[in-house]
Amino acid sequence: MRVAKASLASLLLEEGEEDLAVLIVRSDLPEEIVVERDADALAAIGLSGDELHALLPTIEARGDADPGIAADEMAQLEQTISDRWAHLVSDWTGSSR
Repeated sequence: MRVAKASLASLLLEEGEEDLAVLIVRSDLPEEIVVERDADALAAIGLSGDELHALLPTIEARGDADPGIAADEMAQLEQTISDRWAHLVSDWTGSSR
């Protein structure tokens, strides 16, 4: 199965997995993830095979297997990821925002 990296990140954000969504977006994974091919890379980031397969029915039901995403949704996703990334860096470095 193929899924857009942005769609996977968006779903993870909805599920409350902000840190994991940021790590996926900031990863070297291609924009179109092939689940079978990229399973090891996703597991290294923190998304286990079981967790990924649990998300697949939701991705298929939403039609997010298509790598396209609306421009306004992409802008919102990019802002959310940017904000979360800034928060994580702040936590990691011990600096305040």
